[in-house]
Amino acid sequence: MKYPMVVAHGARLNKNYPPNTLKGIVDCAGAGFPHIEADISARENGDFFLFHNERLDAITNKRGSLFNLDKSGMKNLWYINKKKEKVSPVSSLNELVEIMEKDERIRELQLDFKMYPSSLVTDKILNKLIRIIDPVKERIIITSCADWVILRLYEIDSSIKLGFDPQFYIDYREKEESGYPPFKKNVFDYLDDHPVSMQNWNKPKDYLSSRAVSLWNLGANAGIWYIRHSFLIKSYRDGFNWVEFFHQKGACTCAWTVDPNNGSTGDEVELLIKMGIDRITTNSPEALIKMIKNI
Repeated sequence: MKYPMVVAHGARLNKNYPPNTLKGIVDCAGAGFPHIEADISARENGDFFLFHNERLDAITNKRGSLFNLDKSGMKNLWYINKKKEKVSPVSSLNELVEIMEKDERIRELQLDFKMYPSSLVTDKILNKLIRIIDPVKERIIITSCADWVILRLYEIDSSIKLGFDPQFYIDYREKEESGYPPFKKNVFDYLDDHPVSMQNWNKPKDYLSSRAVSLWNLGANAGIWYIRHSFLIKSYRDGFNWVEFFHQKGACTCAWTVDPNNGSTGDEVELLIKMGIDRITTNSPEALIKMIKNI
């Protein structure tokens, strides 16, 4: 049986500490979890910071969008807790690269590039991202839900490791969420705004197979596909194995976000392993490793 790589989501072993911090990344590597995921967001001048949300409100001591924050606003920018106490500085990608140059325990870092309506991502910004990560490029994977960004990064530098998350095109969510696509649900309970999803398909397997081919044409430059674990499991039960499909294309698949400490079960993990999953992103790496060992 092939065991998947475990990836620490948000570099957050301590749930009382904010995600996407330098301390969190170093702590993960020190605890024996060298494969780490963190989010990055851009400022309009091309600087990048370890940050997930579009706006600074509620989770930092400042307000507004990170993209439009000027240089003076970046000074003394901190993550805060529910009591509005400063917990950790919001760090730049440059600072992280400097740490990675000295700390080889960080074997691989997935940088998930966040895209928002307020962020106009230009070639200037993408070129600066490539320059920033260059000293540790071999240990970096740039991922995004924005296929156009993945394509452009590949066109600028084809040696960069890239990953694509197609959740804005097709998805299955066990809990209702709003605010981002896809918005339409088809007869098989998949979220998919493409007209082909509303055709009179006889079997979900046929529908999923057709969508897999079209999505591959969007993200073929990505070596790893990052897909919600509940979507992978539902698809498999409906007769289509996305992991097998991507393996046939020479790509890997990462299931996100599995959390044994918050409802994810051993049966789900066992099914992902049966599919041949290559990686699993988790909020609870220690608990997931124990669960895998018991399968």
